[in-house]
Amino acid sequence: MLKFSRRLHNWLGLILVIQILFWFLSGLVMAIMPIEQVRGEHLRHLVSSRWQEAVVAPAAVLSKHSASATLSFSQQLAVNETTLIAEPVYVITDDDQQYRYNANTGTQITTLTEAVIQQLASAQYLGNGQISHIQLLTQLPQEVKNLSAPLWQVQFNDADNTAFYLDPATGIVQRVRTTGWRLFDFFWMLHIMDYKDRSNFNNPLLIATAAAALLFTLTGLVLLWQRFRPKRKFYR
Repeated sequence: MLKFSRRLHNWLGLILVIQILFWFLSGLVMAIMPIEQVRGEHLRHLVSSRWQEAVVAPAAVLSKHSASATLSFSQQLAVNETTLIAEPVYVITDDDQQYRYNANTGTQITTLTEAVIQQLASAQYLGNGQISHIQLLTQLPQEVKNLSAPLWQVQFNDADNTAFYLDPATGIVQRVRTTGWRLFDFFWMLHIMDYKDRSNFNNPLLIATAAAALLFTLTGLVLLWQRFRPKRKFYR
Protein backbone atom coordinates (compact mmCIF):
# COMPACT_ATOMS: atom_id res chain seq x y z
CA MET A 1 0.00 0.00 0.00
CA LEU A 2 2.77 2.40 0.93
CA LYS A 3 4.73 1.61 -2.22
CA PHE A 4 1.64 2.16 -4.38
CA SER A 5 0.89 5.51 -2.66
CA ARG A 6 4.46 6.71 -3.26
CA ARG A 7 4.38 5.74 -6.93
CA LEU A 8 0.95 7.29 -7.48
CA HIS A 9 1.98 10.47 -5.66
CA ASN A 10 5.10 10.84 -7.80
CA TRP A 11 3.26 10.36 -11.08
CA LEU A 12 0.45 12.72 -10.09
CA GLY A 13 3.03 15.31 -9.10
CA LEU A 14 4.70 15.13 -12.51
CA ILE A 15 1.37 15.44 -14.31
CA LEU A 16 -0.14 18.18 -12.14
CA VAL A 17 2.86 20.38 -11.35
CA ILE A 18 2.23 22.93 -14.13
CA GLN A 19 -1.52 23.25 -13.49
CA ILE A 20 -1.01 23.56 -9.74
CA LEU A 21 1.49 26.34 -10.44
CA PHE A 22 -1.13 28.02 -12.68
CA TRP A 23 -3.76 27.72 -9.94
CA PHE A 24 -1.55 29.42 -7.36
CA LEU A 25 -0.28 32.06 -9.79
CA SER A 26 -3.71 32.93 -11.23
CA GLY A 27 -5.30 32.98 -7.77
CA LEU A 28 -2.61 35.37 -6.54
CA VAL A 29 -2.96 37.69 -9.55
CA MET A 30 -6.76 37.79 -9.30
CA ALA A 31 -6.58 38.44 -5.55
CA ILE A 32 -4.19 41.35 -6.07
CA MET A 33 -6.20 43.09 -8.81
CA PRO A 34 -9.09 45.25 -7.44
CA ILE A 35 -12.28 43.91 -9.02
CA GLU A 36 -13.77 47.41 -9.42
CA GLN A 37 -10.85 48.44 -11.62
CA VAL A 38 -11.00 45.15 -13.52
CA ARG A 39 -14.63 45.93 -14.37
CA GLY A 40 -13.69 49.48 -15.38
CA GLU A 41 -16.03 51.11 -12.88
CA HIS A 42 -13.53 53.94 -12.39
CA LEU A 43 -13.78 54.78 -16.12
CA ARG A 44 -17.57 54.90 -16.49
CA HIS A 45 -20.01 57.59 -15.40
CA LEU A 46 -23.34 56.08 -14.31
CA VAL A 47 -26.71 57.85 -14.40
CA SER A 48 -30.23 56.60 -13.77
CA SER A 49 -33.61 57.85 -14.91
CA ARG A 50 -36.10 59.54 -12.57
CA TRP A 51 -39.20 57.43 -13.03
CA GLN A 52 -41.10 59.44 -10.41
CA GLU A 53 -41.16 62.31 -12.92
CA ALA A 54 -42.60 60.24 -15.81
CA VAL A 55 -45.68 61.91 -17.27
CA VAL A 56 -47.11 59.35 -19.68
CA ALA A 57 -49.01 56.39 -18.21
CA PRO A 58 -48.12 52.87 -19.41
CA ALA A 59 -51.70 52.34 -20.59
CA ALA A 60 -51.31 55.21 -23.07
CA VAL A 61 -48.57 53.44 -25.01
CA LEU A 62 -50.04 49.97 -24.59
CA SER A 63 -53.23 51.17 -26.24
CA LYS A 64 -51.29 51.59 -29.50
CA HIS A 65 -50.60 47.86 -29.67
CA SER A 66 -52.41 44.55 -29.56
CA ALA A 67 -53.91 43.04 -26.44
CA SER A 68 -51.05 40.52 -26.22
CA ALA A 69 -48.36 43.22 -26.07
CA THR A 70 -46.18 43.31 -22.96
CA LEU A 71 -44.47 46.24 -21.30
CA SER A 72 -41.10 46.60 -19.58
CA PHE A 73 -39.06 49.54 -18.32
CA SER A 74 -35.75 50.86 -19.61
CA GLN A 75 -34.00 54.15 -20.22
CA GLN A 76 -32.21 56.03 -22.96
CA LEU A 77 -29.27 58.34 -22.45
CA ALA A 78 -28.98 61.83 -23.82
CA VAL A 79 -26.69 64.82 -23.43
CA ASN A 80 -28.42 68.04 -22.41
CA GLU A 81 -25.85 70.71 -23.22
CA THR A 82 -22.93 69.20 -21.26
CA THR A 83 -24.96 67.12 -18.79
CA LEU A 84 -25.54 63.40 -19.23
CA ILE A 85 -29.16 62.50 -18.47
CA ALA A 86 -31.23 59.30 -18.56
CA GLU A 87 -34.73 59.45 -20.01
CA PRO A 88 -37.25 56.85 -18.74
CA VAL A 89 -38.42 54.57 -21.54
CA TYR A 90 -41.29 52.10 -21.96
CA VAL A 91 -40.39 49.05 -24.02
CA ILE A 92 -43.37 47.38 -25.71
CA THR A 93 -42.95 43.87 -27.07
CA ASP A 94 -45.64 43.09 -29.63
CA ASP A 95 -45.57 40.17 -32.07
CA ASP A 96 -41.81 39.64 -31.47
CA GLN A 97 -41.10 43.27 -32.26
CA GLN A 98 -39.88 45.87 -29.78
CA TYR A 99 -41.08 49.48 -29.66
CA ARG A 100 -39.63 52.14 -27.38
CA TYR A 101 -41.51 55.17 -26.06
CA ASN A 102 -40.26 58.13 -24.07
CA ALA A 103 -42.12 58.00 -20.74
CA ASN A 104 -42.02 61.80 -20.49
CA THR A 105 -43.38 62.65 -23.94
CA GLY A 106 -45.02 59.44 -25.20
CA THR A 107 -43.17 59.71 -28.52
CA GLN A 108 -41.65 56.64 -30.12
CA ILE A 109 -37.86 56.67 -30.14
CA THR A 110 -35.57 55.07 -32.67
CA THR A 111 -32.09 53.62 -32.74
CA LEU A 112 -29.37 56.15 -31.99
CA THR A 113 -27.08 57.40 -34.74
CA GLU A 114 -23.31 56.99 -34.76
CA ALA A 115 -22.82 60.66 -33.95
CA VAL A 116 -25.07 60.40 -30.88
CA ILE A 117 -23.36 57.17 -29.77
CA GLN A 118 -19.99 58.89 -30.01
CA GLN A 119 -21.31 61.80 -27.95
CA LEU A 120 -22.78 59.47 -25.31
CA ALA A 121 -19.61 57.41 -25.11
CA SER A 122 -17.56 60.54 -24.43
CA ALA A 123 -20.07 61.72 -21.82
CA GLN A 124 -19.88 58.40 -19.94
CA TYR A 125 -16.09 58.17 -20.15
CA LEU A 126 -14.08 59.29 -17.09
CA GLY A 127 -10.61 58.55 -18.42
CA ASN A 128 -8.05 60.91 -19.95
CA GLY A 129 -8.04 59.62 -23.54
CA GLN A 130 -9.91 60.41 -26.72
CA ILE A 131 -12.02 58.26 -29.02
CA SER A 132 -9.77 56.60 -31.57
CA HIS A 133 -12.19 54.18 -33.22
CA ILE A 134 -15.91 53.47 -33.33
CA GLN A 135 -17.86 50.75 -35.14
CA LEU A 136 -21.14 48.86 -34.99
CA LEU A 137 -20.46 45.16 -34.39
CA THR A 138 -22.74 42.41 -35.62
CA GLN A 139 -20.20 39.71 -34.69
CA LEU A 140 -19.06 40.14 -31.10
CA PRO A 141 -15.48 39.48 -29.93
CA GLN A 142 -14.58 37.01 -27.19
CA GLU A 143 -14.51 39.65 -24.48
CA VAL A 144 -18.25 40.41 -24.80
CA LYS A 145 -19.51 37.15 -26.26
CA ASN A 146 -22.20 36.83 -23.56
CA LEU A 147 -23.98 39.96 -24.80
CA SER A 148 -26.35 40.26 -27.75
CA ALA A 149 -25.41 41.82 -31.08
CA PRO A 150 -25.43 44.44 -32.43
CA LEU A 151 -23.28 46.60 -30.16
CA TRP A 152 -21.33 49.77 -30.68
CA GLN A 153 -17.64 49.40 -29.87
CA VAL A 154 -15.93 52.65 -28.94
CA GLN A 155 -12.16 52.51 -28.47
CA PHE A 156 -10.20 55.12 -26.48
CA ASN A 157 -6.50 55.86 -26.86
CA ASP A 158 -5.69 55.85 -23.16
CA ALA A 159 -3.09 53.85 -21.23
CA ASP A 160 -5.72 51.22 -20.31
CA ASN A 161 -6.61 50.59 -23.97
CA THR A 162 -10.25 51.10 -22.92
CA ALA A 163 -13.12 49.85 -25.04
CA PHE A 164 -16.77 50.73 -24.36
CA TYR A 165 -19.55 48.50 -25.67
CA LEU A 166 -22.79 50.45 -25.99
CA ASP A 167 -26.39 49.39 -26.59
CA PRO A 168 -27.52 50.87 -29.94
CA ALA A 169 -31.03 51.57 -28.61
CA THR A 170 -30.21 53.14 -25.24
CA GLY A 171 -26.64 54.41 -25.55
CA ILE A 172 -25.80 52.77 -22.21
CA VAL A 173 -22.35 51.26 -21.77
CA GLN A 174 -22.97 47.53 -21.35
CA ARG A 175 -19.36 46.53 -20.70
CA VAL A 176 -16.00 48.19 -20.17
CA ARG A 177 -12.94 46.30 -21.32
CA THR A 178 -9.38 47.32 -20.51
CA THR A 179 -5.90 45.82 -20.52
CA GLY A 180 -6.42 45.01 -16.85
CA TRP A 181 -9.66 43.15 -17.59
CA ARG A 182 -8.04 41.19 -20.41
CA LEU A 183 -5.15 40.20 -18.12
CA PHE A 184 -7.62 39.13 -15.42
CA ASP A 185 -9.62 37.18 -18.00
CA PHE A 186 -6.48 35.34 -19.16
CA PHE A 187 -5.64 34.22 -15.63
CA TRP A 188 -9.30 33.34 -15.02
CA MET A 189 -9.07 31.05 -18.06
CA LEU A 190 -6.00 29.36 -16.59
CA HIS A 191 -7.70 29.04 -13.22
CA ILE A 192 -10.92 27.35 -14.41
CA MET A 193 -9.25 25.53 -17.33
CA ASP A 194 -11.90 26.59 -19.84
CA TYR A 195 -9.71 27.55 -22.79
CA LYS A 196 -12.57 28.10 -25.23
CA ASP A 197 -15.38 30.10 -23.61
CA ARG A 198 -13.59 31.10 -20.39
CA SER A 199 -16.85 30.86 -18.44
CA ASN A 200 -17.63 27.20 -17.68
CA PHE A 201 -16.54 26.54 -14.11
CA ASN A 202 -17.97 22.99 -14.26
CA ASN A 203 -16.07 21.72 -17.28
CA PRO A 204 -14.88 18.06 -17.20
CA LEU A 205 -11.19 18.99 -17.50
CA LEU A 206 -11.31 21.10 -14.34
CA ILE A 207 -13.26 18.45 -12.43
CA ALA A 208 -10.84 15.68 -13.44
CA THR A 209 -7.78 17.77 -12.63
CA ALA A 210 -9.17 18.86 -9.27
CA ALA A 211 -9.97 15.24 -8.40
CA ALA A 212 -6.42 14.22 -9.35
CA ALA A 213 -5.03 17.08 -7.24
CA LEU A 214 -7.10 15.87 -4.28
CA LEU A 215 -5.74 12.36 -4.74
CA PHE A 216 -2.22 13.82 -4.96
CA THR A 217 -2.79 15.59 -1.63
CA LEU A 218 -4.20 12.48 0.06
CA THR A 219 -1.31 10.28 -1.04
CA GLY A 220 1.06 12.97 0.17
CA LEU A 221 -0.60 12.89 3.58
CA VAL A 222 -0.24 9.10 3.69
CA LEU A 223 3.48 9.40 2.94
CA LEU A 224 3.86 12.20 5.47
CA TRP A 225 2.16 10.15 8.16
CA GLN A 226 4.37 7.15 7.33
CA ARG A 227 7.50 9.25 7.68
CA PHE A 228 6.65 11.02 10.92
CA ARG A 229 4.47 8.48 12.70
CA PRO A 230 5.64 7.66 16.24
CA LYS A 231 8.05 4.79 16.45
CA ARG A 232 7.02 1.91 18.64
CA LYS A 233 9.36 1.18 21.48
CA PHE A 234 9.81 -2.35 22.72
CA TYR A 235 10.78 -3.00 26.31
CA ARG A 236 12.18 -6.23 27.69
